[in-house]
Amino acid sequence: MWTSKQQQALDHLAATPSLLVVSDFDGTLAGFSHDAMQVPVNHVAMAALQQLTSLPSTRVALLSGRDVQGLIQVSGAAAPMIVAGSHGAESTEGGLVLNEDQQAALSAVTAALEEIATSVPGAFVEHKPYHRVLHVIRVADQQRARAALDRALALEIPGAKIAEGKWIAEASVVDFTKGTWIKAAQEQYRPSVTLFLGDDTTDENGFAVLGCNDVGIKVGAGDTCATVRLESIDRVGQFLSSLADARSAAQQ
Repeated sequence: MWTSKQQQALDHLAATPSLLVVSDFDGTLAGFSHDAMQVPVNHVAMAALQQLTSLPSTRVALLSGRDVQGLIQVSGAAAPMIVAGSHGAESTEGGLVLNEDQQAALSAVTAALEEIATSVPGAFVEHKPYHRVLHVIRVADQQRARAALDRALALEIPGAKIAEGKWIAEASVVDFTKGTWIKAAQEQYRPSVTLFLGDDTTDENGFAVLGCNDVGIKVGAGDTCATVRLESIDRVGQFLSSLADARSAAQQ
């Protein structure tokens, strides 16, 4: 059922004294949809994560680019699972307050992305607390979708950083990445091993901060610095279910 590398990761994660499990959401635990609040959630994977939260010396977190409240709503995540949104800039434990310069940068990038979106049928801008995201998943003309992303990525707005993801260009006015959140969580919880799962380019920031004893799992195709790969969202559900069962058995 598993490759040797996948099985080694399972055995390592099941046996470690203390474990921090961190997972991206879209593309990892749920598929994509034209309606971001109606994505197909992998309930097997979510149930496995909830099972892991009940085990001793095991913490679980969802870490997503979505805002916290939207992430809770669409995922169904429940305490004691940690929910961190906006790439870690906000969580169920609190969030940042933007200063005047950051607010000005957010206003400027909002206007620029809205201008691009209005010129391309199907494109739209998602408003998050610290980010603005140009979406082109609904654009029928793929050439126009690509051109819209390129225009967004070429923007130069002081205080804003713009990065490409799957069918999106995301502008941020804060320095948080999934990597900075994982590092902070490792310092706070001191796990012996951290597992991080993700599928997109923004998840590479998370993989990059993992240590040699940690496990990074890339979901799907594409270049990555993760050490393990799972082919699909369904395989993520199977892997997490196997991990929850194996870790539970190891603690008997």
